[in-house]
Amino acid sequence: MAAAIAYDVDLEEHPWVAHNGVTHPDQTNDILDRRKSVFEHSRETTIIPYDMLSTRTEQCSNQCSKVYDLHDGDLGVRVHQSRPVKRVVRAASGSPESGKEYSPLPPPSGDGPIQRVFHSLHLAEKNGQKQSHSPLRSSLFPGVPPTIYFYTDAYQVLAMPPVIRKQLRWKLSTITPLLIRQTVSRSGFRLTKQGLYWNGMWDKHIKCATFASIKNYQKVNHFPGSFNLGRKDRLWQNICRMRRLHGGDAFQFLPDTFLLPHDLRSLKVAWLEEGNNHCWIVKPPASARGSGVHVVHQWAQISKKQPLIVQRYIRNPYLINGTKFDLRLYALVTSFHPLKIYVFQDGLVRFASVQYSYDSEDLSDRFMHLTNYSINKKSATYANNTDSNECQGHKWSIKALRGYLENLGVDFNKLWDQMVQIIIKTFICCETPINRVIEKHTSSRYTCYELFGFDILLDEELIPWLLEVNISPSLRSSTPVDWDVKGQVVKDLLNVVGYQIPQKPQDTSVLEMFGLRSREADCPHLSQVLHAVELSEEAAQKHHRYESNPEDGDILESLTSDDIRILIQSEDELSRRGSFERVFPTSDTRSLLELTVRPRYYNLLLAAWEERYASERHKGVALLQSLCRRNLHLLPPPGMPKEDTHIQHQHQEQNSPHLT
Repeated sequence: MAAAIAYDVDLEEHPWVAHNGVTHPDQTNDILDRRKSVFEHSRETTIIPYDMLSTRTEQCSNQCSKVYDLHDGDLGVRVHQSRPVKRVVRAASGSPESGKEYSPLPPPSGDGPIQRVFHSLHLAEKNGQKQSHSPLRSSLFPGVPPTIYFYTDAYQVLAMPPVIRKQLRWKLSTITPLLIRQTVSRSGFRLTKQGLYWNGMWDKHIKCATFASIKNYQKVNHFPGSFNLGRKDRLWQNICRMRRLHGGDAFQFLPDTFLLPHDLRSLKVAWLEEGNNHCWIVKPPASARGSGVHVVHQWAQISKKQPLIVQRYIRNPYLINGTKFDLRLYALVTSFHPLKIYVFQDGLVRFASVQYSYDSEDLSDRFMHLTNYSINKKSATYANNTDSNECQGHKWSIKALRGYLENLGVDFNKLWDQMVQIIIKTFICCETPINRVIEKHTSSRYTCYELFGFDILLDEELIPWLLEVNISPSLRSSTPVDWDVKGQVVKDLLNVVGYQIPQKPQDTSVLEMFGLRSREADCPHLSQVLHAVELSEEAAQKHHRYESNPEDGDILESLTSDDIRILIQSEDELSRRGSFERVFPTSDTRSLLELTVRPRYYNLLLAAWEERYASERHKGVALLQSLCRRNLHLLPPPGMPKEDTHIQHQHQEQNSPHLT
């Protein structure tokens, strides 16, 4: 798991370590003290393995004899003077990892040292043993709930308190991958197949009408309308529209495609121009894993009436060891308005299992011309790769490919940037029809996110070509390479999208054991105000003003409550990105916005924000923190019930130069 550890930069979340100069609240220095104090006063039963009780009792008694009071801010925290306390592992009740449930022990009577220590669970151990990590992460901003934090199996995670864990349910579908099940269970979710109450779900494509039944505390892994990317016919239509709109080479990254039977005549003309020496690849419009895909070179091989995609075949692919390959890149979209795109900094390289030949007699060999794992794993010559850092077998990591190509003198950074540009432009092509469907079928920004798999082929000149976009990329992990790459993808994407506790626990003091300060513990649960799509009259007027004239003054000069919410969500996401790189928006986004069908307000807002604060992010975060301390982000839009009347009353007494 070396690769998994190497790219877990976000595990510095609790010493608030800088991301581009932005610091996070230090949750490690006082987490021991707070956990002891809270559990010392808590009446909640702690679940621990019974066989550990007798062996630890004497150690605990010796180490907890001295207690003194230490005040931290508004909290009176009782801290044990002897800090090197041994850890007592608590098994999460009913968790898939535990394999069995432990009967809860009755709480020790009185306020003795044993009670104090057995409530001080999952402390960092000495002598090189693993440190346990919190399943909750604080926001950068006051008044914003923490998010549930996820880890790979290389890390030990603190057990979520039962008062919270009972709220966390993950609904299983027929395709929920093992990696998803293990990752969410590790951070406190219970898996369920039945029932209407659930918080998260990983499913295949969801019909648009189904989104109306999704509750505002539920989060799913698809956007309505994402078929505009996933269906090969819709993707081509959207790219063609942008080609007509802009001309030039900006959108010339997908091989020419024909939709049959509609484009049959155009295909015939192109076929005659190319002659019989050229080949074409035929695909069903909505296929996956290579199903129904084949290479043809004779007109008679094409069905004239069946709906099909016929695409120019790239006959001169870049070869490694004489074999063809493609790259699977993972792109995460957390919002289409504003458009926020993250690209994972690793991925998969999938090889055909037979050496490449363009001879006509070899065109029917699917092991030669198709790179899908689901096809090539059936080949007698297919070889697995047992190390994600090695260039061996028929599946590599992209990081291994980087090293291989750089040793040959290839500028991989330039190649990577070209592939990222393809990803961004693909989303720009499709964002208009997708946003239209999202606006119709969703009512909260919290509901949706989506992971896309981009399949890209390199030709012999190392020019990248988009082959297709998958809206449900496989997360099955049958090899060590899959496990290393996809395990990181799953962990990081769940962290970026930000799952939150749905309801306020009756006893919020238990949250302080994870290092949350008193103010954070008082508002630990999902706030619908922070994810509202409704606008105040002033905000709506500002939207209309800048969408009509994007150059009409400084969009950051006077921030509305809605603006602040969009910006704090953006900064919080960015701080949790892990091994994802946010590629849109950036400080260079402005030129790409010119390619969109029309200017959208939130895209303009984030573009201006990145231009101003990308190189000095700590200043932008500090500004937003000052506004949040005045609760400006919590002012509800008209028509939304007030979640905290005290907040509204407080703002009636304040004047803000940043609030319109």
